[in-house]
Amino acid sequence: MHLKSPMLRFLFGHGVIGGGAGIAIAVSLLAFDVAGLASLSMKSEPTWLGPFLLCFSFFASFSALAMGAAVMSFGGEGNDGDDDGTIVRHRIVPGTQNPDSGHAERAVIRVRK
Repeated sequence: MHLKSPMLRFLFGHGVIGGGAGIAIAVSLLAFDVAGLASLSMKSEPTWLGPFLLCFSFFASFSALAMGAAVMSFGGEGNDGDDDGTIVRHRIVPGTQNPDSGHAERAVIRVRK
């Protein structure tokens, strides 16, 4: 599978890492029979359903956690290089040339550190 979008590759990679960690933790909980999880799940009627639900929920939770943490830690503060102690942030504003054109441009906003 080849993802062309760099953001999708970024999210997919972190999701796979988080999901793998979640499955590893769920399997280790079952292998060491923490709080009797493995013995309790073996007493259920379809014996595969309990461990599957545990592993799937850990996979989904940990992959979402990893993707969320990756997005929140994604760098975004720019520096314009003039060393005046300000950080440059951009905000999309409507076009100033022709307001009816629907085009947007970037406006520079300086913020003190």
